Amino acid sequence: MFLIPLVLLTACSGSEPSSSNEIDCDRGNANHPECVSDRKHEANSDKHEANSNKHEAHSNKHEADSDKHGVDSHKHEADNDKSEMFTWDYSKLTHAPVDFSELMAETSRCSNYLPIQPYFNHFIVNHTEGPKKWYLATCSDEPLKVFMPAKVVVQKRGGINVSGPPAADAANTTRPVYDGHEVIYDTQLWARASENVMVFFMHLTLLESIHSSLMNSEEEFIVIEAGTHIGYIKNHPSYEMEHQVIDFGVEDNQFDAGLTASESWWNQRVNPFDYFTDEIKESLKASYQPVYRELIEQGTHPFTDLEDSRANLNSDGEIWGTWFKADSSGAFRSAAAWSVIHVTKTQDLSAETYWKTLEEHPDLSGILLESKRSPLVGKGLYEGRPAGRNRIFIESGNPTIGIAKVIPYYSDPFSTDSTTAYWKYSVDAKSANTTDDTVVIEVFADQQAAQESEFSDRAVKFQREPR
Repeated sequence: MFLIPLVLLTACSGSEPSSSNEIDCDRGNANHPECVSDRKHEANSDKHEANSNKHEAHSNKHEADSDKHGVDSHKHEADNDKSEMFTWDYSKLTHAPVDFSELMAETSRCSNYLPIQPYFNHFIVNHTEGPKKWYLATCSDEPLKVFMPAKVVVQKRGGINVSGPPAADAANTTRPVYDGHEVIYDTQLWARASENVMVFFMHLTLLESIHSSLMNSEEEFIVIEAGTHIGYIKNHPSYEMEHQVIDFGVEDNQFDAGLTASESWWNQRVNPFDYFTDEIKESLKASYQPVYRELIEQGTHPFTDLEDSRANLNSDGEIWGTWFKADSSGAFRSAAAWSVIHVTKTQDLSAETYWKTLEEHPDLSGILLESKRSPLVGKGLYEGRPAGRNRIFIESGNPTIGIAKVIPYYSDPFSTDSTTAYWKYSVDAKSANTTDDTVVIEVFADQQAAQESEFSDRAVKFQREPR
């Protein structure tokens, strides 16, 4: 059987976060069903994290620039007459961004990384708020081409951003060549399929000819036809990663997830699956089936449904969903320790591919994520650094007020140190609108102390609105 443990990407995102002094890349935390112990799992993870840290180091600056892209590009578009750019009618995305059958072929699949990770995915610590995009990965020895999925406009301002290492040093001004083409490693490409729909790629190895065409255009934009070869799934060689990976996503400015009262990319990011033609959807589902069958057999994968388009898991007056630490700021950009936490209840997990874990933990209430990409700002929830990914069990009370046992998802079974903690929490639902909810959390070493104690000055307040 071809094993596909769920290794989790923490790549950058469009208008999303982040630059930090300390990088704790979570790509290496593979949920490997063959691991005989969590210690073996962590040993394997360390090597993978060391490789992916190189990739993340170069992407952090790019992610910080992305926030600016989100503001600048919208302002720039408002200054343009869109009728000059969009001379066609948009309907759907008519081409796949990659050949799905090639991406999911056994010769392309990685032993420690899924070929596609879905839009609905709250298992990635470096994007605790939820990345809301696809991760497409390959370990093929053959180049895997990337295509533009629709006829689009790419603008000079914010359309192409480069975050990778310099393409050349002072003594060598030539572009690197891959698969016979001059390329630019580690780019973001933002392209409008219509006035409302934006498609984006991150960590894309871009054809230099696309970049040159944009820079040399007499207009402030270029038009790229659907199905145009634009680049490759290929990391910069210096990253030395075992797998090659890109991000692909869609933003729709007519969509509002209701996660925040203010305008944000976080409200507008949608499931790419919904925007393709029926033909492309069927192609993707057919290619994904062999992978999905193996995930079912393994039974340890909590987020595997490509068609799940839920964008907002916040539950009014309950602990479920995303929370931002009230005394921190820049949560999307820096993801400082505990600046974002997210709790997914068990009922929202992919039961068909998570059955084994659910059988092992029948009282599991959900999965708890804690951001930890950069150092703490403000008050910490407990001593040391965040665990990142945890299992949570509500021991008393209910999802509004209660005490939950929290255990790190990956722990060392040979360690004598207790890693179990008890989180006392109280949610305040100020109105029927989830965006004004707050929660107070205090962490205790044992359940009795949590039950008998009132909240102290060690308690930390969280809110729904990003900071």
